[in-house]
Amino acid sequence: MSTTRSVYAVFAVGAVAILVLAACGVTGPKAGSPEALYVDLGCAKCHGENREGQRSGPPLNALTDRWQEESLLEYFMDPKAVMENNPRLKYMAEGFPIVMPAYPDTSEEDLRKLAQFILSS
Repeated sequence: MSTTRSVYAVFAVGAVAILVLAACGVTGPKAGSPEALYVDLGCAKCHGENREGQRSGPPLNALTDRWQEESLLEYFMDPKAVMENNPRLKYMAEGFPIVMPAYPDTSEEDLRKLAQFILSS
């Protein structure tokens, strides 16, 4: 088979694969949505896709009795500082192998959307 034919064959196989995947309805959360932020910022890796909790992070449900939107924003920006002043949170964190990361480079608007999403469960 000539080089030109090989290139066309690879292109054709790739195009078919893309069409098949598109037809299967492989989709994720809409870009910029709270659900997408939850996945893109890595929350699902530790807290589970459905906020059910994992060995690496606690569940994120029924949080409204202890958290408000503003306190979550503060926590997202600097979890270490918030834990220093919250013995309950510090104690909980000791039970998980991964430290909650800070998100200082994420916009306040996006963090607010994420906080609202988490508090809505």
